[in-house]
Amino acid sequence: MNFELTPKQKQVYETVGEISRTVFKANAAKHDVEASTPRENLRALFDAGLNGITISERMGGMGSGTAGEDPLLYLLAVEQTARGDMSTAQCFHIHCHGAHYVDQIGTDEQRERVLKPVLEQGTLLNATGSEPGRTSRGAYNLITAAEPTDGGYILNGVKNYATLGADVSYNLIFAGVKGMAGSDGHLGILVPQDAKGFSVIQESWNPIGMRGAHSPSFKLDNCFVDKSNALGELGIYPRERWQARFHLSFAAQYLGGAEAIFDLLCEYLPKRGTASDSYTQLRLGEIRVGTDSVRWLIYRAAWMWKNSDREQAELFSMCAKHRAIENAVMAMDKGAQIAGSSAFWADSPMSRLFRDLRIHTLHENLDKTASTLGKFYLGEPYDTTARL
Repeated sequence: MNFELTPKQKQVYETVGEISRTVFKANAAKHDVEASTPRENLRALFDAGLNGITISERMGGMGSGTAGEDPLLYLLAVEQTARGDMSTAQCFHIHCHGAHYVDQIGTDEQRERVLKPVLEQGTLLNATGSEPGRTSRGAYNLITAAEPTDGGYILNGVKNYATLGADVSYNLIFAGVKGMAGSDGHLGILVPQDAKGFSVIQESWNPIGMRGAHSPSFKLDNCFVDKSNALGELGIYPRERWQARFHLSFAAQYLGGAEAIFDLLCEYLPKRGTASDSYTQLRLGEIRVGTDSVRWLIYRAAWMWKNSDREQAELFSMCAKHRAIENAVMAMDKGAQIAGSSAFWADSPMSRLFRDLRIHTLHENLDKTASTLGKFYLGEPYDTTARL
């Protein structure tokens, strides 16, 4: 296994790194205050030719994603984006997975209609399964209902945490077909932004962190969607364990966030006058060791998606994600010790980064991830899609 990046991977890493340092960082405070989508950041990624990074090369994309030719490529872009702005990284992560799902599951007609504008015009996609109460009910026991009717489905329900929900051309949502139980009736469907009965619930996004990853709730009120927008067979998302394909991209965001803490500390500590302090050096070194160890777990897991058994790739991706969360929390704790309270004025980059990273690491359940791995090694039933 070669840990050296390919020329294409290096180019993406360096290109996104430059945009992240010069564009994303400059815009982060504005979108944090406004709790608004960083559209200009996402446009910069399109202008750099990266909007189709998880769309197959046959469609004109770059062929990344867990089912693609180069699973690591988009993770490098997500990691470097998070290093400049966590919120932009979450938006890009969501777009990448929505586009990848359409590319892998959609029909030729759907790919042509939905993905060509992504590649040529910079339109965005997303994927939203979350809805109020889903955590306690289970990922596939959805209240949002899809009732079959002549020519399509009538949708009713409320979805939340819909990152990019107000900004995409199509909201890819998941619903349960009326009269069918659980995963058997699990339906993915593309809801056009202008569909009658679809509405974004205003003022529904106001967290303390990740504010720029604008993720409002929206309502589906007798919303008719044509059958041509139904994506894949019923139940294909849970049956093929698509949720497990998201683990590594979250891990890449946490890695980028830890790198951002390291970057800020390296800039701030000499100005504070504590660079020569032995405890400062110790804590910074511990952050470096932890972050580098996470990097190679993520990169190896990405390699496994193409070169190993899929089940092993899923499990190792969970391992990488677990360590990425632990390391991010450790980096915040040790970083705060040596930065001191003066680094945490309410409008400081350090404060924003800590708010973003701590809120975002709560998006994934550390204990459930480890428990799933334990179940596997003890020969007990387990589910690699388990998150919350």
